Formats: sequence, structure tokens, C-alpha cells
Amino acid sequence: MKDEKIKSTIEVFVCNHSREHEEACFEKGAKDLTDKLKKWAKEETNKEIKVFRSGCLGKCSEGIAVACFPAKKYLLDVKNEDLGEIKKGLLEALQELKT
Repeated sequence: MKDEKIKSTIEVFVCNHSREHEEACFEKGAKDLTDKLKKWAKEETNKEIKVFRSGCLGKCSEGIAVACFPAKKYLLDVKNEDLGEIKKGLLEALQELKT
């Protein structure tokens, strides 16, 4: 076994769950949202914010679900047009953690 320090300060998990007979986060546009957030985080935050595709977070009925750590906070009913607000909130959270 090998230990390695995690470089990210904030980790964001975007539900990309898909269901055969009912709409889930994937069908609501989670893949596109995840791709945009991942690209932004990689380019703009020096890997301090890490974005992951996740399986079901148990909140699919409430729209695209995003879980943020270490804040232990859900963002629910997320849409692509919320991307700017999400980025701003993540940057503010990052600054708070650094102080």
C-alpha cells in the first residue's frame, strides 16, 4: 500500500446516473455540466478544485445533483445556466478554506 496526499482542496461530485424507465440526472444534462465544470476547474483553479462524475447521489428526483466537499453541501435542481453561480461559489469557498 502507498499513501499519497490529495492535492485538491475542494471536491465536487456531479451525479451522472441514468435510469432506464425514468429520468435521472444524466438525462437532465449532467454530462455536459460535468464536462464544463471539469474543464474550468482544471484550467482555472490549479487543480485545487477537482470535479468528478459520480453515480447516483440519491437526489435525481430533485434535478441534477451536485455534492461539494468538504462543505458537505448539495446543490440541487442544477441547470447549465447555473454554471457561473456555481463557479463563483466554489471560488469563494476555496478562498475561505485558505484563510
